[in-house]
Parts: sequence; structure tokens; C-alpha cells
Amino acid sequence: MADESLNSLQAFIEASKSKGASDEFLSAFLIRRGWAADDVYAAIGNYWERVTGLDIPQRTGAGESSRDAFLYLLSFSTLATWAGALGSMLFQFIDHWIPDAVSRSAALNLRSTITWQMASLAVAFPIYLLVMRLIVREAADHPERLQSGVRKWLTYIALLGTAAAMICDLIWFLDYFLTGELTARFVCKAATVMLICGAIFAYYLRSLRSRPGANSRARVRNIGFAGAACAAVVISFSIGLGVAGTPSQQRRAEADLKRVQDLRTLAFAIKNWHNHHAGTGVSSAIPSTLAELYSRNVAASRAVDPETNVPYEYHPKSASTYELCANFTAEGPGQGFRGPNMPDFWSHPGGRACFALDAAEAVPW
Repeated sequence: MADESLNSLQAFIEASKSKGASDEFLSAFLIRRGWAADDVYAAIGNYWERVTGLDIPQRTGAGESSRDAFLYLLSFSTLATWAGALGSMLFQFIDHWIPDAVSRSAALNLRSTITWQMASLAVAFPIYLLVMRLIVREAADHPERLQSGVRKWLTYIALLGTAAAMICDLIWFLDYFLTGELTARFVCKAATVMLICGAIFAYYLRSLRSRPGANSRARVRNIGFAGAACAAVVISFSIGLGVAGTPSQQRRAEADLKRVQDLRTLAFAIKNWHNHHAGTGVSSAIPSTLAELYSRNVAASRAVDPETNVPYEYHPKSASTYELCANFTAEGPGQGFRGPNMPDFWSHPGGRACFALDAAEAVPW
């Protein structure tokens, strides 16, 4: 029955076309009468195959739009990741190289703030290069892919993002200029944003103007952008590795930070002991040993060196003063803020270091 219906549809179209009916009229009319659009278009296609003696050509690259969307979305997401990480790392280096006594950002531990950016660069940038290599190779083999609507839409969205970043950067710069607050550090940061976003904007804008057959120019442009990006990433990552150290160095630095945190915990426990015993008539308002502190203060946790498991040194000096000592692997800051006018109490040299404290006073941060 279905075959008879399709045969009658085909016969109707054949007769209608012989009377001069257009394809648009027939498709609209038959669909309005309840025929499925696929059946109508298939019947019209059969008619033209018979008239022309040629088969309807199959579209090459069918389904490429979804694949293009995946590749370009992946490339732009990894681009945003590594470009943002690169800019953030450069900001941290600028803060480190051009300190500002007014800004609290100078007080942050540089090592701990750039490891995330380094990890982002190490993961996102190679993926970006691999995806872009695949995109460029496919465009060279199939130049018609350069005219993909998906490619153009996503590229223009990326251009909009970089243009917005450059416009905001210019507004930011002009605002500081008009208020007379321009500093060398601010100028360097503004130039960093403009350089990164400007390079990306220029590369993708020129890529949109590529035409099939212009392979030599496109190759030079791709190699130039990839080379500049690789140089910037490798140099920044190398500087970051020098600042943050190797994984083993970072582990030792984390161990030193744990020692500082343990000493501060002990200082708070001794401070609580002093607050409880001061004015009670005891000869000393601090414990005589750490063992006494642990035995009588359930809130005090037993602290030992994270690598050697050796207890920290504790030396009472008077009724309220004492020393806490630990062996550190390297010179480093404590965990507080540092600045030209705000030294960190817990900064320490490499090796054995002691900190003089007074339980009658607040524990240094």
C-alpha cells in the first residue's frame, strides 16, 4: 500500500511538471495535503534524475559542521585557558619584579600563586597546538573548509572576546592616566594584556580573510603565531619553574610551611595555657615541657617534624617567654603577609631556626 501511494505521488508530480508546475508549488501543496516532506522531495528528486539522466550528487563533507564545532570549541577553550594563565603568570612576575609598598599583592607568596598557572600552561597549550595542527592540515587538504559557517561564527565570537578585553584594558589605562595614578607596574600589566589579546585578535582576524589557494601565506602566518606563542609560554614556564622550583623543591618548601604552621599551633596552645594559669599563683604561667602541655591540654595536638617525626624544640625562658625551634630545609617566608614595612615574624633561614615568643602577647601572624 505504501508503494502504491508513493507511485501515485510520483505520477502526480510527473504530470504536474509536464503542465509547468514549479517545484516550490508542488512541495508546498503536497506537504499542505499531508504528505511527508522527505517523500515529496524524494519524488521531485526522482523526477529530475529521470529528466537530466544524472544522479543527484551526494554532498561531500556531510556532518562536518558538528566536527568543526567540536574542534573549534576545543581550540578556543584551550586558547582562553593558556592565554589567561600566561597573562596571570606575567602579572605575578611584574608584581615580584616591580614591588609596590602600597599594594598587598606584593605580600603574597609568589611560589604558591604561580603553580596553578604553570599547570594550566602545561596542559592547555599542547592540546591547543595539536588541535590547531589538525585544523590547519584539514583546511590545507580541503580548502572549502575555510568557508565553514561554524568556523566563522566561533572565530568571530573569539574575536569579540579579545576585542572586549582590549577595550577594557584601554579604559582601565585611561582611567588611571586621568587620575594621575600611572605606575611602572600598572603600565607593564596594561601592555601585557594588550600584547596577548592583540596578537590573538590579529591572528584570527587574518585567518578569516584566508582564501583557498593562499597556502603559503597561511603557512607563514600559522608558523609565526605558533612560534611566538611557544616562545612566550616556554620562557614564562621556565621562569616560573625557577621561582617555584622542581616538584622535590616544592615538596620541601611545603614541609617548611607545615613546620611554621605547627609552631604557630603550639604558640596558640601555650598562649591558651598562659591565659588559663596566669594569676592562679603558679610559679610559671607556661608549661615546663611540651609533654606537660600535651598531657594537660586536650586541645593541643602533638606536633612533630613532618619529615623526621622529631618533636619540635621548646625552651622556657621566664614566666611567660619561651622559644620554639625547628630545622628548616631552606630559607623562606612564613605564612603571613610580607612587605617593605611589614616583615614576616615567621621568616626563617635554612637549617635550625628559633623564634622568641611571649605568651602574654598575641601570637604573631
